[in-house]
Amino acid sequence: MVTTAADLGVLEQVAAGSDTEGRKRATFAVVPGLAQPRCVSFRAQDGRYLRHSSWRLRLSQDDSTELFRGDATFCVRVGAVPGSVSLESSNYPGAFLRHRGTELWVDPPDGSPGFDADASFRPRPPLAG
Repeated sequence: MVTTAADLGVLEQVAAGSDTEGRKRATFAVVPGLAQPRCVSFRAQDGRYLRHSSWRLRLSQDDSTELFRGDATFCVRVGAVPGSVSLESSNYPGAFLRHRGTELWVDPPDGSPGFDADASFRPRPPLAG
């Protein structure tokens, strides 16, 4: 699942039986995009947002700037894997959230066979209330 470690976006095994803190780190409210309401932003339980900065996904406090709003907004696209979505950066059209190993980055497609799969995510119900 998408979660955070040291405020950086990562993929990690988290399930209903995981500890409370782990479930909270992997649960985000999907809200209208801060830069484009037809897209989405992801708000953590502490009020911070997932955003890309220097291309890496991280948790940050909303600083009310246009840059922050763009970095924290993703437009949902059909993913390459059945039942999945891809998340295109609002302020860098053509760049997508993807995993490199367990780390989450925003990158333009590189033409490799695995990129589309690395940029496809299956939505899951929240693990923490």
